[in-house]
Amino acid sequence: MLKCFSFLFIFAATFAFAQNSQAVRLKQAQEYANQEKYKEALDEYKAVLSADKNNAEAYLGAGNVRYKMKDYKQALDNFQLAQKHDPSLTKAIEGEAETYEALNQKDNAVASWRVLAIKGTAEQKAKAQSRIGILLGTAPVPAPVPPAPATGGKYTYDSPEFKAGLAAYEKNNCGESVKYWREVLKKEPNNPGAYYYAGVCRFKMNEFDNAIINFNKSFDYPDKGFNANYYLGRIYEQKGDNAKAISYYNKYLQLTTSAEGRTEVKGRIAKLGGVSSSSVAQINSSGSSSSSYACNSLESCLKMEEKRKQDSVAAYLESLKNKPLTVGPEKIAVTEYGGSFAFASTTEAGSADLQKALNLVQKKSFQSAIDALQTVRQKFPGTPNSMAAAYNLLSLYQYLELHDKVIALGNSVLREPVPEPYKSAISYTLAASQVKKAEYQNGYNTLLDVKEDQKLGPTLGQKLALEAEIAAQYKPDQGSPEILKKAIEAEPDRIKKNELRMKLADLYTKLQDQPSAIQAYKDITEDCPQNASDPCNKAFNELGDRSFLIQNWPMALEYYNKAIERNRDNMQVSWALFQIGNVFRKQGNYREAVRSYDLLIKEYGGTYWADQAKLYKDDAIWQESNQGVLKK
Repeated sequence: MLKCFSFLFIFAATFAFAQNSQAVRLKQAQEYANQEKYKEALDEYKAVLSADKNNAEAYLGAGNVRYKMKDYKQALDNFQLAQKHDPSLTKAIEGEAETYEALNQKDNAVASWRVLAIKGTAEQKAKAQSRIGILLGTAPVPAPVPPAPATGGKYTYDSPEFKAGLAAYEKNNCGESVKYWREVLKKEPNNPGAYYYAGVCRFKMNEFDNAIINFNKSFDYPDKGFNANYYLGRIYEQKGDNAKAISYYNKYLQLTTSAEGRTEVKGRIAKLGGVSSSSVAQINSSGSSSSSYACNSLESCLKMEEKRKQDSVAAYLESLKNKPLTVGPEKIAVTEYGGSFAFASTTEAGSADLQKALNLVQKKSFQSAIDALQTVRQKFPGTPNSMAAAYNLLSLYQYLELHDKVIALGNSVLREPVPEPYKSAISYTLAASQVKKAEYQNGYNTLLDVKEDQKLGPTLGQKLALEAEIAAQYKPDQGSPEILKKAIEAEPDRIKKNELRMKLADLYTKLQDQPSAIQAYKDITEDCPQNASDPCNKAFNELGDRSFLIQNWPMALEYYNKAIERNRDNMQVSWALFQIGNVFRKQGNYREAVRSYDLLIKEYGGTYWADQAKLYKDDAIWQESNQGVLKK
């Protein structure tokens, strides 16, 4: 049996890395769900399932999220798929039963609860029996918690959980406070008081999208719910949506009795309207103006300023039809994630926000960087730096593999008058994401508009590589290996050339052309500088693995030894040593096999392959000792 093990472990390292990545994504999805960021949570679960269609935990998580979103039909599908791939996952059975109840499918709900009563934990069994009794009318329905008449309405604002949440809020411990508001909402869905304080906490924690959701459900909170208008105004002011901010501020003014609050909000409205409080007063007192943008009240002045802005932007965009935005970009910075960050201008509107976004990117604070770039787009529409912000957003989205966002934003931006080099760079980024989402026809059409070798890219080699990838999927009879060969020939950069060769080798592997794949890997190894990283080092290991699979033992030994000479990665070196031992064992040279296994155990003890080597060493020693017996 041990003779078969090498085949089972050939891709074990890659599998382990993939499993770790999925675990990270599952954890991130759960965190998003806990923060009520349901769309983001679903995106993470979808990413896991795109790599592993049998992942029951991802189906369960997606079901829970969709249940909270009241998307019950989709939730039911997810819970059932979770059970299909892991019948022992009782949480999926519980979710299915809850969903059937939400859909008013009583008989199906009872059937699911009966299954849980058999398979579930002790706690789940008790819950299932209780639910079955309630649904069949053999047990009383629990009485609802009575409301607190003193605070009015149909909700309770003095429960232990509510008081604990309020105590944490008053101590400015929002992280703890939010936990209690979740508990309140579990027992009393739609409690506006819980939503109000959760919204304020999320506002203080800069979680603006979730705060908006909370505040929009909090207006009915007695005495304080109207304050949600103030916070919504503050949020939209920070997002750069002045019209919405002013709208909410005006609602707050109509409801508040706070003189201090009114003074602050009037000042904010005047600032957002582009006029000072004193000039608003002057305009109000004059009662008229000869300007075409005349106003005679605070509200009309604000509308006037908004119209002036809109007209200004419209006029600017109209002027761009016969004039390019910029010949830039003026400045391009290389980021740590490997992309480029563009400034159309370092002096015009939006440059400070772009610099802030770049600093955040370098710190890997990606969500904050995205928020800063979106601010540039919102505050300075039609300006050169707004276009640069769009390019930077797309690059960042693609790095984070948020391909749906790349496609949505890319298509939107390309409806604007986009100058070169932005147009080609954005089109290439859009096409690459369309290919990732299997939109090969769209990717092909988008790529037609791309001019290569401009300031923001792509190179001719990159364009041809993407074209080859499209051809391999969309038009496999169009000679996609030949397109990749042209890309390799056109690429001047040595490292990028080898990356394209690696794609060519992978393509030949998909086409089951093993000799051509091996030649592509050899081309990489023959053009590698000393101490080069991937794809050079990967090519030596790949050649060793492929030689092993076709039982070309001398070639396998040659390339595994070269991989050891060049590589600094313990995992790759230990794998090569392990495989060298396996080659000798396959050849019947058990003494050399034992020497290789011993070296691996000594130099890389505690690693996965060193542990495997101990098993294979024992097998090789047994084989050596029993050769004569085996031949009889």
